[in-house]
Amino acid sequence: MYKTLPPALLGAALITLIGCQSSPSADRPADVDPQALKTFTVNTQQALQRSIALAPTGEQMGAVTLQVTFDRQSAPVACKAEKAPFKYGALLPADVTPTDHQALASLVEALCWKTIYPVVPAALYNDDETVEVRAPIIVQLPRAVQAPGTARYRAIAQREYFWQQLLRDLPVTSIGKASVFYQANAQGKVDGCLVQLSPNPLREDAFRLDGNLQAQLNSRCMKLDLSKMPGFSSNEQGKAEGYSEVDYAPWMVGL
Repeated sequence: MYKTLPPALLGAALITLIGCQSSPSADRPADVDPQALKTFTVNTQQALQRSIALAPTGEQMGAVTLQVTFDRQSAPVACKAEKAPFKYGALLPADVTPTDHQALASLVEALCWKTIYPVVPAALYNDDETVEVRAPIIVQLPRAVQAPGTARYRAIAQREYFWQQLLRDLPVTSIGKASVFYQANAQGKVDGCLVQLSPNPLREDAFRLDGNLQAQLNSRCMKLDLSKMPGFSSNEQGKAEGYSEVDYAPWMVGL
């Protein structure tokens, strides 16, 4: 019997989105609907915050400015992070020493490509059918929740394991979430696996229930050696069962 496990408390990050810098084309309204812009801003903040919370950030701390370029499908086509202006770094507590900003920028750029974003309001697009968003990001995760052996560390490592083993090289054509329920013996041999596909709340419009993809994922899951999965363990009866979630989108393929 499969059991859904509650998500682990993964920590928090302070993220401020300063706005969308774009030049609307002549045949579109000059001003974006305020409510649409507010919704896009809040949802983008939450998307980036979630990516950081679910990422192996190590002991990286500091402030960077992330610039994301979106195409007409609201997919990222460019990600660039650089050291944020002093006023954002000054928001860190006085007893926090920022880590190397280049390493932090590289981390945030990698996370940018692994994030699912909300639909960009149409009026924000330039004549070249793209829009750029700049977001100052302050990363400050307590060291205690980042240490190996914690629930956060284990959950993140297992998400990455299932991404690499099940989805990384599959050419997906829609946006969604794969929920993996598994059972295995003490040696890591899978006795049962169920992979369910569902929409991402930010992009329900882009989800397609793909029976072929689901069948491939279930087949791959049954062939896994879970003894190689980080944090794998069995109970006193020699059984292991668990649950993990993996986001997927066309721009994530191969990452």
